[in-house]
Amino acid sequence: MKITFAVHIAMRSLLQQKLRAVLSILGVICGVVAVMAMVAISEGVRQQVLSRIERLGIRNIYIKSVSLTEDQAIGAREKHAGGLNRADLRRIRAACPQVERTTALVELTAALPAAAGRLTPQVAAVSANYARVQNLRLADGRFIAPLDVHQRSLVCVLGAEVARVLKPGGAQPGKLVRIEGQLFRVIGTLSAVDHQTDDGPAISSRNYNTMVFVPLGTESVFSRRGSPAAGRISEIVVQARGREQVAAVSRILRRTMEVAHRGAADYRLVVPLELLREASRTKRTFNLFLAAVAGISLVVGGIGIMNIMLATVSERTREIGIRRAVGASRDDILFQFIMEAVVLTAIGGILGVGAGIGAVTLVALMAGWPVVVTGWAIALPLLMSILVGLFSGLYPAIRAARLDPAEAMRQG
Repeated sequence: MKITFAVHIAMRSLLQQKLRAVLSILGVICGVVAVMAMVAISEGVRQQVLSRIERLGIRNIYIKSVSLTEDQAIGAREKHAGGLNRADLRRIRAACPQVERTTALVELTAALPAAAGRLTPQVAAVSANYARVQNLRLADGRFIAPLDVHQRSLVCVLGAEVARVLKPGGAQPGKLVRIEGQLFRVIGTLSAVDHQTDDGPAISSRNYNTMVFVPLGTESVFSRRGSPAAGRISEIVVQARGREQVAAVSRILRRTMEVAHRGAADYRLVVPLELLREASRTKRTFNLFLAAVAGISLVVGGIGIMNIMLATVSERTREIGIRRAVGASRDDILFQFIMEAVVLTAIGGILGVGAGIGAVTLVALMAGWPVVVTGWAIALPLLMSILVGLFSGLYPAIRAARLDPAEAMRQG
């Protein structure tokens, strides 16, 4: 009953002072919009980075071949480091008992004449377990088998976009496709994979939709056409047995590769789990910064509310005296003015949430930033606005409650 009465008095006061009320809650609206933008953009970025990193595999560790400058290449040759090779695969398997699977990929310089003018596929020779390690799904047929690798069979698996371009004649399993002058039999096609083209270099993933996979070992067919030298590998993927073992495996891999390559920087080791943790730390720092900015906006709004409430107390001194004279206690007056401040900021919070949804939608459309408006993104600014109202209305409410009834009626 007391709350209903206080809210009624607060709404009546706001209707009587429309312009002043609007001006007093502008700061709160701006603060709420800032908080909503902070939470929505931060959550959108978090989910985008998380999906990219998870696409690489949380249990996976990548060892990527690095292109060297002329001076670096001379230094690598002096150290007898020849880049990633099959010997590295054997060393990794021997050094890391916590490793569940290892797979290799060799990028090939080979053209697909049937797709010329429409698509430029990336041809890659891979191990038989590559699809399993990278969680690739098949739309039709099968993936490369261990026997294909052992026999160096001239078979291939097409990415979803490559299969679409080659339809209707050359995409079905059993059909022949010419790759750089050599006929390969199609044995399967991959399901489409969501791919982001603007990934940073540290977490970049391959666009499997535009790739053609052949068995590891068949790269010798293209050796005279500029493909990597025999035994060279473009990328090794190591999969740990469990997420909790990734850190230990990565330490062993770093040491193993450092010793094997004699310190030559002809490879790069990427650990998606470490990237995920680093992204989380960066997000926390970013959140603290934005929270400070949003907090300042809300504090400014709170000061405006405090000023308007102090002015209201001065203008309604006689009303306060009359209420005290007819039996209202100091607590009643205190509660009334605190509720007025809370109602003011709550209205500002609701208007700010509406403006915030519009603002983040506009940001997503115009800037292309990922934004996600969650329940937390709405509840947090509303809660903060109510707390601002509570604290900004406290001093004016105390001042009103301490007025002497007789003195208040004389002043009025």
